[in-house]
Amino acid sequence: MNKQRRIWFITRPERDPKFHRDALLALKEATSDFTIKWARNRKAHTNYERALVAYGIKRDNISNDGSGGRTWAAMLRTFAYCYINEDGYLVPTKSGLSLIRGEKVFENTKKQILTLQIPNAYFLESGFKPKYQDGFKIRPARFLIKLANQKELDFYLTKEEITYFVLTAKQDNELSKITNEILKYRGLNELEKKKIKQQIAEEFDHRERSDKGARDFEKAHSDVAHTFMLICDYTGLAEYVRGGDLKINPSYSKKVTEEINKYDERYPFNTRYLISLQRMAENNGLDVNSYKANRLGTIKPATNKKKLQNMIKSIMSTIPNPSILSVEEIKHILSDYIPPHEAERISFEIKENLVETISADFVESYLNEKDNLAFEDKTGNIFKAIGFDVEMRPKPINNTGTEIEIILKYGDNQCGLIDAKNYKERFTLSANLASHMGAEYIPNYEGYEGRNVNFFGYVTASNFGGVKNLEKICNLAKRFIPDREIKGIIMSAPVLLAFLDYCIEEKIPKEERISLFLKSINNIGYLTFGQLLAELKRTPL
Repeated sequence: MNKQRRIWFITRPERDPKFHRDALLALKEATSDFTIKWARNRKAHTNYERALVAYGIKRDNISNDGSGGRTWAAMLRTFAYCYINEDGYLVPTKSGLSLIRGEKVFENTKKQILTLQIPNAYFLESGFKPKYQDGFKIRPARFLIKLANQKELDFYLTKEEITYFVLTAKQDNELSKITNEILKYRGLNELEKKKIKQQIAEEFDHRERSDKGARDFEKAHSDVAHTFMLICDYTGLAEYVRGGDLKINPSYSKKVTEEINKYDERYPFNTRYLISLQRMAENNGLDVNSYKANRLGTIKPATNKKKLQNMIKSIMSTIPNPSILSVEEIKHILSDYIPPHEAERISFEIKENLVETISADFVESYLNEKDNLAFEDKTGNIFKAIGFDVEMRPKPINNTGTEIEIILKYGDNQCGLIDAKNYKERFTLSANLASHMGAEYIPNYEGYEGRNVNFFGYVTASNFGGVKNLEKICNLAKRFIPDREIKGIIMSAPVLLAFLDYCIEEKIPKEERISLFLKSINNIGYLTFGQLLAELKRTPL
């Protein structure tokens, strides 16, 4: 049996969103304003259960191991009201803090429901099991409302239909597929329906069980269906009467479509889980006042052709933060692909729709880049967005030896050298590569444009090893440049992206971003953004 999860899941089935705020207030109280460590702390978990009982949202039965508290906290993490940091503490997000303060409680709760997605930060944590099967890319509540809001389905869905068909959808683009499956099901007799349900149960259930029948499947997953119906009802866009169907009032159908379209425009699928679970949780947990997203998908080329729209999206996906570009720069980029007069018109529209935020398209394209040269160029673009003056593949001052891929210029006369390694499995900083950096690159670029080489680094596509050789490079470089200690860094591509995302969201000016990045260079390797953030907090400016 396939042990990976192939069907939607929601923590704490049947919990009404009206009590999300009370659950957060109880968590705040039980953890002394989030100052008590949560991870592996059963006392904190049982204290939370007691607080939930005191708030009247849990029955007065406290578990021996605090499991009830853990599952309630998991529910809050599912909706990105809070997350667990590298040190094991729960950290409330902006939407969580807004609920705690009692600010726009309904709007923020509704936003968290409609932006809930698979995968998200909580579903990707090591403690969440079984994991979802690869390929999930769906916003469940939004998908469910869109599905119910169709004349073909008479503007309703039954709990049985949601349990057997809707919960199996993996992507937002499966609306037509699921609609057709439900319509076909509605036309079957009882015997035929029973056979279909049996087939779905055998194909999609991941649980260990002795009874593989449809009845067992329905018993296990109908609570999840019920909870999704409940949370969709909370948004006001659909109606659910307990024990009945999820319905859309046909006279409100157009209004529901318009509101969901606004959510699609303002809250696109969030890809930050690819770079950092912490960054994903923080960004997905932004409140209604601070969430922002670029709206490239709304740009309508004059020809209105989908192909051209997709091409523009693809072109812009090479830039991590397109908002830093001027209209002229965007026009220059587009003019390589489309006629100049059209590039000029579209560049104005693109600029109008841009806000300063990391591009979701760039995240996916960069982290899945197969071409080594393109990976290097995109790495350079990230450093440019951070604030460095970036030069790609500069010639060494003596015109001998191999070229470094990226030189980062900053200040009046300083620079750093970056080697980008697009190894999909694992990059190891070997003694040979260390020698190459310390004995060739650093001395060959010392004095480039009158600049001092002050640091070196490696950006890797995935995992890495050989961190101890950073110190060896540092010592080797000292032989050639004895009056300066030149330290190094290794970081994965997701960490570099997360650093940029952090700087943008925290509104850190570019000159400070460079100083912040330089703080992290201490002959250390960073596989997670949490490790980098811990070092930044530890090291004084």
